[in-house]
Amino acid sequence: MIEASLDTEKLVDKVYHIKELHNILENVITDYIEQAVLMTDKQLKEDRSNWIKVYGTDDTDDKEMNYDTSIHTLAIEIEQLRRMGKIYYDKGKQLTEGEGNKIKVDNVPATILY
Repeated sequence: MIEASLDTEKLVDKVYHIKELHNILENVITDYIEQAVLMTDKQLKEDRSNWIKVYGTDDTDDKEMNYDTSIHTLAIEIEQLRRMGKIYYDKGKQLTEGEGNKIKVDNVPATILY
């Protein structure tokens, strides 16, 4: 019979990417401590995801800037969750069941099914 050696730590890291996840979480914690936790309630009561969509830099090829922006977004959303008990999203106009379920897709009427 052939004996096989199994490096469990290496296997777990390959499957779950623990080292990468740990690095990301360390960066989020650093940003959280240095910036997000120091923000006022008024600063936090903003839809960060929407802000990024409107004003952000997703279209840039600067990978470091995109990474740092994403880390800061996660830190802000974690502080929103800690302080407010939820991640803040602008309510805007929301669809509710039985209301506004008629939409147009490419100028053709459609119905949203729940």
